[in-house]
Amino acid sequence: MTKKARLGLYLEDEEIKRQIKVAAAKRGMTATDYCARAIEERLMRDGERSTKNQAQDKVALLSRMDKLRQEIGPIGMSTAELVEQGRRR
Repeated sequence: MTKKARLGLYLEDEEIKRQIKVAAAKRGMTATDYCARAIEERLMRDGERSTKNQAQDKVALLSRMDKLRQEIGPIGMSTAELVEQGRRR
């Protein structure tokens, strides 16, 4: 049996909770499985997770970071300076 991580959710109101339970029941799932799947799908859509393969997830995360770096632009410090700062920490 695999060890599972636990996550608590606080919802806006009881109506959202009811809607989740109804949607899950329509698909023959538990509310927990329904929410877990929805979160995984959102992570994949946001580029934070690609598949269940951790190596591929890391590649997806690094690709997302590269895209953010391109959007933000240079940070005004050379890579060598950043490495040196990291070594001093």
